[in-house]
Amino acid sequence: MTAVVADPAEPSGRLIGASLTSAVGSLPLHLLPLTIAAAVAGTDTSPEVAGLIASALLVGQLIASTLLPVLGVSTISKLWAAVLSVALLGGMVVSGLGGVVGLLGGWFLVGLSCGGLIFLGTVAAAHFRAPELAFTLRLGIVLVVAGACTVLVQVTGVLADYHGYLIWLAVAIAAILGIGNLLYAPASPLLSVGEPGTAAAFNAPLALGLAAAFVLFVGQTGLVAYVLFGAAERGMELRHAAWAFAACKIGSGIWLVAASQTSKPGSSIRRMALLGVLVAAGGYGISSAGHIAFLFASLILFQIAFNSLSAQMQGSIAATGPHVAGRWITCSLLLGAAVGPPLHGWAISAGLEAGFVAFALSTTALPVLWRIVCRTD
Repeated sequence: MTAVVADPAEPSGRLIGASLTSAVGSLPLHLLPLTIAAAVAGTDTSPEVAGLIASALLVGQLIASTLLPVLGVSTISKLWAAVLSVALLGGMVVSGLGGVVGLLGGWFLVGLSCGGLIFLGTVAAAHFRAPELAFTLRLGIVLVVAGACTVLVQVTGVLADYHGYLIWLAVAIAAILGIGNLLYAPASPLLSVGEPGTAAAFNAPLALGLAAAFVLFVGQTGLVAYVLFGAAERGMELRHAAWAFAACKIGSGIWLVAASQTSKPGSSIRRMALLGVLVAAGGYGISSAGHIAFLFASLILFQIAFNSLSAQMQGSIAATGPHVAGRWITCSLLLGAAVGPPLHGWAISAGLEAGFVAFALSTTALPVLWRIVCRTD
């Protein structure tokens, strides 16, 4: 087996820049419930059309995250990172011009740009000398940024004004992208030790790992997408549930950032098994909580455990073939994120919600099963 060693002189500032930039790429998905609410309340857009914002965004992300590895792109240059950043802001401007075409076309452009920025962050983390810790840092920054922007929207009270919402969001995004692009530099090449070319090829553990990550994200993103809907259905006030959602994102993000700086590199089967159990416990809690305090506790447990598990799994997948995995992880996770919410929505309408929850909880065992079956280290 080929061993892959990262350049020991690689600066962490490069990873922080990539993490900040790719955090913005993940932000529109985190803020989708707010975006849809603002579009309905602040324009003449119907709820049905506003719901297509999610489809336009995800289609754009999927196209970008699929085409980039298919075209053989292995990294994003500093110039293209800046181009993607400008295109993202341009898409937000287009979405505010009015009309269904402008609304959906703008968010499609945002999705294309976000797919490229997420790809940028994933490749940077996969090429880092300790990929598990790099993915943990990246996910932690994503959550802190998402939580902070959610708080900004809540405090400014712009949910009833779509154009005001876009302006505040664009200001926050531009500031983060400015810092991220300033710090970002393309990932340095990895040094291969062993048989030439093997690190760049697909192998069974890599393919099975990507498949397991896809199914894991189908279950977990599908489960968490309806957490506020479920909370309201169980009698909780939506405003309080939204604040709990924002607080748990910030809290879990800070936890992950700290963990990336203090944890030991690497991942173990025992750690993955424990995280899987914790994700299942948190998932059960958010799907059944009847009180805001229980919901908050379950949410923060779920966010910390799931993102830690995701970082561990992405790092382990990247270690099986960094040259290939870094390019395909984003596509696998986005596909899972695209399938999960509509599948859960269908299950709710078909009276099979309990079945979907059981499926989601069972997928938390996939990472450790993958490690055991493929004997990956």
